[in-house]
Amino acid sequence: MTARFDRPGSRTPRPHEPPCCGSALWRDVTAEQQALEARIVAEAGRLLGPHDDWVTARFIVAEVGSMGTLVSRFTRADGSLGSMRVRGQFQDLWEQLREVMADPERGAWFSASLDVDRASGSSSFSYNWDGRVWFDRLIPDLDPSDVDLALPLDEAWGEELARHPRSPEHVPAWLYALVAGEGTEPQAGDGAAIERAIAAAPTWPPARASLASSTRWSEVFDAVSEEIVRALRADTPATELLHREVDDRALEQVAASATGPLLRRFVHDTASCGALAAELDTPNGPDRAEDDVTDAITDLVDWQVARRFDR
Repeated sequence: MTARFDRPGSRTPRPHEPPCCGSALWRDVTAEQQALEARIVAEAGRLLGPHDDWVTARFIVAEVGSMGTLVSRFTRADGSLGSMRVRGQFQDLWEQLREVMADPERGAWFSASLDVDRASGSSSFSYNWDGRVWFDRLIPDLDPSDVDLALPLDEAWGEELARHPRSPEHVPAWLYALVAGEGTEPQAGDGAAIERAIAAAPTWPPARASLASSTRWSEVFDAVSEEIVRALRADTPATELLHREVDDRALEQVAASATGPLLRRFVHDTASCGALAAELDTPNGPDRAEDDVTDAITDLVDWQVARRFDR
């Protein structure tokens, strides 16, 4: 079935107005903007068409310099989330909309969202013009595999200002500090922090130190170290960022990259998981073995990553 939504133009919220901006600087919604919004809503309906069980849906796009991403989710009546395949045409429409809305004083928005409601047939757009965006924070509880984490990189913001200049009063303080600092701070381009982290001797977290005497858990401990080193040596956006600065969000991605293989190796194998859980000092019992072992492995990974970078 094809979803139908109201025409969005009259309900499009204005972007958040920074305290320094006067209302005289706002421009009316143009006919071209309304037309593109209507096309986006129609395309959203086609994307949702194959999913008969959706109740509400949200589409969020973020663009900074040459980097961009688009994520989408719909909710079902029971509260569960679903995803849909997004076509290239849909992304193109958002890019056209961004360029149409770009302002010589305020630049272009960094992210935008479309919310649709099936019961009422309503839809609404919102635009973020001055808040820093991280691609993995666009939708709460987003599966990390859906987007590139630790993006956009810092230099993308400088590229964004070059593409869409802003007058000084419309450059947020965080963006000014980020761009003004380019070239003034020593860049860790030699990967010194990563190399030190790779060379650092792994240690047990105090809360799990009792497991050090276990042969099984010592094997897990060694595997944790190996996976962290492998994640640090991989060519990813997170390690690219860590070559320049120690960023907490990049460290989170490294930890996530290391954790996945460990869970597949030690948790998804029922026999291995049960044996490891039996050595944990936990009251949860066999039925919670997967949760207990997962928690312990996560503790080991988080501790090692943090300590390797003196966190």
